[in-house]
Amino acid sequence: MVEGERVLGRFTIGEKIGGGGHGTVHRAWDERLCRWVAVKAVEGQNAERIMREAHAAARLNHPGIVTLYELGSHHDTAYLVSELVEGPNLRELAAAGALSDRDLADIGAELCAALEHAHEAGVVHRDIKPDNVLVRPVRSGSVKGRLAQRALLADFGIAALDDAPTLTATGQVVGTLAYMSPEQAAGTGAGPASDVYSLGLSLYELWAGFNPIAKLSPAATARAIGEPVESLADARPELPPALCTAVDACLDPDPGERP
Repeated sequence: MVEGERVLGRFTIGEKIGGGGHGTVHRAWDERLCRWVAVKAVEGQNAERIMREAHAAARLNHPGIVTLYELGSHHDTAYLVSELVEGPNLRELAAAGALSDRDLADIGAELCAALEHAHEAGVVHRDIKPDNVLVRPVRSGSVKGRLAQRALLADFGIAALDDAPTLTATGQVVGTLAYMSPEQAAGTGAGPASDVYSLGLSLYELWAGFNPIAKLSPAATARAIGEPVESLADARPELPPALCTAVDACLDPDPGERP
């Protein structure tokens, strides 16, 4: 996509605001509804799969999930149009030192509620990580001494329907290695428990200051997936014991033992 280009007949492309292995994201202007949106473009062999699986995101309607407005394709490019979230992602916010332990606990609770909604709709995210959590400032209702924000899960465009196994019949592994559940890494499939693992690992990293799975090389990281992780209480003994126990439970290698 280039600035000034119009896609799907009504969205005028603006500046690039993100990108990665699953495509590029641009700010765009909706000429029909006169509002700013985000447009993700996915080209090549992934476009058809993304178009199918984006219908999963269209099922979701929750304040903790970025809303998908429209999707379409042209030639070999798929376009996903979603609400534009003006705010940093969770990794950026944490790096800036803008999150207290209580802020992070509130965000964790919001994300748990969003995942519960998605899983009840039969949708699995498969790539939860701090980069895929957007944080929107809240203009009202702030509490003194605490950050007023709303956390939203983004990038449900690569989600898989847990009742549609044909979408992953090729055996393609989707996700980010350092946040991947053991069953995803083994290629045995991802379910709701896989999202729980990835969310727990993300929260562990933000509280502890390091990802216990991430190593210096992809090969070393892959070997570490599924290995026992030290309790969050060992890294942050001042945190509430119940909180540490909850995060630890999310990281159980056995998906059947996770919350």
